[in-house]
Amino acid sequence: MAKRLPTKPQLRDLSPRWIQRQDGVFLHLEDDLGIAQTAVQIPQNLTPILLLCDGTRTIESINGGLLLQGISIGEERISNLLEQLDDALLLENGKYAAEKNKALQKYRRSENRPMSFAGTIYPAIISDLDLFITESKSRFESSDKSEKYHGDIQGLLSPHIDFARGYSTYAELWKESEGLLDEIEQVIILGTDHNGGLGSITPTKQNYQTPYSSLETDLDGIKLLESAIVGTDPFNEELHHVKEHSIELALIWLHNALGGRSFKLLPILCGSFQKFLVDKQQPKEDETINNVIDALTEYRKKSRTLVVAAGDLAHMGPEFGDAAPMNELALADLASKDHISLSAIEKGNPDDFFNTSAEESDARKICGLTPIYLMGKVLDGCKGYSVGYDQCPADQQNTSVVSIAGTLLFGD
Repeated sequence: MAKRLPTKPQLRDLSPRWIQRQDGVFLHLEDDLGIAQTAVQIPQNLTPILLLCDGTRTIESINGGLLLQGISIGEERISNLLEQLDDALLLENGKYAAEKNKALQKYRRSENRPMSFAGTIYPAIISDLDLFITESKSRFESSDKSEKYHGDIQGLLSPHIDFARGYSTYAELWKESEGLLDEIEQVIILGTDHNGGLGSITPTKQNYQTPYSSLETDLDGIKLLESAIVGTDPFNEELHHVKEHSIELALIWLHNALGGRSFKLLPILCGSFQKFLVDKQQPKEDETINNVIDALTEYRKKSRTLVVAAGDLAHMGPEFGDAAPMNELALADLASKDHISLSAIEKGNPDDFFNTSAEESDARKICGLTPIYLMGKVLDGCKGYSVGYDQCPADQQNTSVVSIAGTLLFGD
């Protein structure tokens, strides 16, 4: 019996990637939220079907659109492909909505936001994790740069890239922070939401689990955020916390740095600032963004607070849609531009940090733009320095990179 498909199928907003198989080049599609257990791989010559699945066309008209492009596969084969997409929850329909709601309710009933990357990106066993972090940090010596800045440490920019590529930057940053975090009582952690909506700010009421213990989410802080976010449900994208790696990976190093002790946590995922970049509009002019900055600024007054931005820098090369590969000259140019952006944060100028990306039309695709900007605004003029700048390979051909760095900010 044929499955009942949407009359006008619409593909979800996904993050596809090309893969090379023995039988050719395919586009790999999977549910970014981790609800579905299956993925779909579409042959390169059939990917035009996906562009036609926009919610306005029937299967018949999709077939007609393909015929106009010289692609003749027939409605039956199109239906078979759509069934695969439907089974993998990749279509916007009632089936996906029901499964998403089921997953959300399961998450909210759980005792904690569980670890999603223990045993894959980092060791799940505490002794192994401690050994990895200790050995990584042993390559570095703490500097005396912090003594040149007024006040105590107030903020940190941490990468959120996987540890296999980024461990050196993580290690240098957290080695540099040793002895500076002893009095921290609560932490605001702002992480990139790689699946978040434009300008979205998404807290969660769930406690965050690490290998050391469960960290209590501060519900008083959550209430402040609920009041600050206008025009939408603050928890509309709460399910993104389950599979998003940005907060989890930075939190592993932070919790280790604090000796595995308890502290209050305010975990916030941050969506893209693309609409502000396109419009050349300062994010602070948006009502919700301005309210969130004010709410977090007020929250800092409650007790000794550390603000952490879990964000990487540039994403450059063919892997990220750029035509040209990243050769030696391009890498040097990227480093120069990245240091201009870092300098703005180091000088306490988040507006300049944002403007630099806006003026270049987001050419570097800084995925940590939103959390880094918000950290800078909340810390209001705190100054500091960066360590561990690196350019990590992002494809097998060494033609694409992700740049990362760590930054420490000081003030009152």
